[in-house]
Amino acid sequence: MHATQRTAFFLVVLALAAPPSAARQAPAEAEVAQRIIAHARAESRVMEYLDHLVNRIGARLTGSDGFENACHWARGEFEALGLAHARLERWGEFAVGFNRGPASGRMVAPVERPLRFGTNAWTAGTRGVVRARAVLAPRDAAELEALRAELAGAWVVSRPTPRGAGQRPASEPREFRELRDRAYGEAGIAGTIRAARGERIVTSGSPRVTWESLPTRPSIQMVADDHAFVVEQIEAGERVELEFDIRNHFERGPIQLHNVIAELVGAEKPDEYVIVGGHLDSWDGATGTCDNGTGVATTLEAARLLVAAGARPKRTIRFMLWGGEEQGLLGARAWIEANKAELPRISAVLNHDGGTNYCAGIPATEAMLPLFETVFAPVIDLDPEQPFKIRKTKGIASVGSDSDAYLAAGVPGFFWDQRGRANYNHVHHTQFDTFEQAIPHYQRNSAIVIAVGALGIANLPDLLPREGLRPPPSGGPGGRRLGVQLDEELRIEELVDGGLALQVGLLVGDQVLAIGDALVGDREELRAALQAAPAQTTVVVRRGAERLALPIEFPPDLDGPLRRFGLRVGDDLAVERVTRDELAEQAGIKTGDVVTAVDGRLVQSKAALSAAFAAAKGPVKLDLRRGAGPAATTLSVTLAGP
Repeated sequence: MHATQRTAFFLVVLALAAPPSAARQAPAEAEVAQRIIAHARAESRVMEYLDHLVNRIGARLTGSDGFENACHWARGEFEALGLAHARLERWGEFAVGFNRGPASGRMVAPVERPLRFGTNAWTAGTRGVVRARAVLAPRDAAELEALRAELAGAWVVSRPTPRGAGQRPASEPREFRELRDRAYGEAGIAGTIRAARGERIVTSGSPRVTWESLPTRPSIQMVADDHAFVVEQIEAGERVELEFDIRNHFERGPIQLHNVIAELVGAEKPDEYVIVGGHLDSWDGATGTCDNGTGVATTLEAARLLVAAGARPKRTIRFMLWGGEEQGLLGARAWIEANKAELPRISAVLNHDGGTNYCAGIPATEAMLPLFETVFAPVIDLDPEQPFKIRKTKGIASVGSDSDAYLAAGVPGFFWDQRGRANYNHVHHTQFDTFEQAIPHYQRNSAIVIAVGALGIANLPDLLPREGLRPPPSGGPGGRRLGVQLDEELRIEELVDGGLALQVGLLVGDQVLAIGDALVGDREELRAALQAAPAQTTVVVRRGAERLALPIEFPPDLDGPLRRFGLRVGDDLAVERVTRDELAEQAGIKTGDVVTAVDGRLVQSKAALSAAFAAAKGPVKLDLRRGAGPAATTLSVTLAGP
């Protein structure tokens, strides 16, 4: 076939493949959007990018060799696409770097048993194999004194916390903890062992260490079943011996830290921007696939699709992979601070950081709504199994990712709505966040949506409107968010404008100690305490030498009654999350299902749905719509009360 004939034939195929709603776009823009879709369907590289990132490079803790390797690899991929100004931009440094090596653990007496465990980043390893007796942690000063002779070189195992308590025992005041920790140091214990919440080992850690005062004692988090078995053996009077080999390595700094940036330069307004990106760093308890290898891969693939389609956007599309997100949006915030003059010229930031579920929608203020109807027309009907919806909202809410940093600076920062069968909560920051969790057809679809959305926003006549950008003040999702940024010791680093923390008088530097009577020592305990708290309670903080209890009232928690069944539902009554192994999953409810009735009564708002769940005394019958359009099906399921 002659070249001219091939071109004509190709354009006919594209026209036939175009979704009906794409006709609302200008012909030239619609043609480029359809070329993007055609290229993605013919050959996608999104899983190839993800495979290299998480299986070849691996975990990418900020300040680690893996993160630095990922930065150089991503820049190389942008350069290979022919993008302009592909570069690493330094945003800061850490005093100490951290690299995680192999780790193994087992019980060697009284029986042989492998142990599943993890350690936080920037914490000590074992400096080789350490085999030692295990003893139970003392509960008070008298037990500590009786145990002193057995502490030297021992593994000290925490006692079980009552299930669902979400707090330290009330009999463990600060004075005792300080006395106990001093005794551990004097005795030279091998390390401490605590129980994880179930099978998930949540990895975190603080880079605020110095070379002169590196951690020296391993702190191990063990899967709950294994921890319970160890405790059971000790309580039965057995001599329990445990063996660990944990290769955690510190690197003397300063460690230079970077964002990765490249650009598809605008043809008409090159000094105005649409930013597409996600965070490149991860925690290192696994390979960081869904948090956030999936977002990195779709960013690279969106760039490739735009180049392959010959896109010439009016504005520059800037691709950004941020570092330090897991430590508090550090890379994004530093870039914003250093580039304040550019902020008024950024139309939008499209941040993909919600795991492998497909990009199912985007929030839009009333002023943005008609613009987005044009921008996203090519993907509204792209795949009936992965529908896309523009969600009208009173403001763009913070979600805890890099887009929040831009929102705080007055720039429209968007976090995609995502849906699908993946359970993000199960893998988030845990040992389960591996390549097998990624869903290829979701990834391919998301890359198309991101590329088309970026191109459409870049081609709008004007920058996106900024009026009504932030939502009215609230307590955050479920009314349970304090409105603060916290460090690893639960000290307040930043107060969110309009958040509850500001309203009740919390200050930067306050350390959160308890919610009501529930003592909290880490973020997991704080989250559990907030979820269990009544509407009116207190937040207890340490401020300098003072201990303060400030009254706090949470807005109504519409998610609470649904959470009992393992459900999270959006304002449109679509199921956003189904918790693994909970009642909703067991009943067959899937992400994306839309609730239409409860016990035979129609529900048209989330408040009505929540009220119906709260009023139910026994089993709850739900009518659900599954799918979209004429092919949608209706089914009924019954949830037995927990």
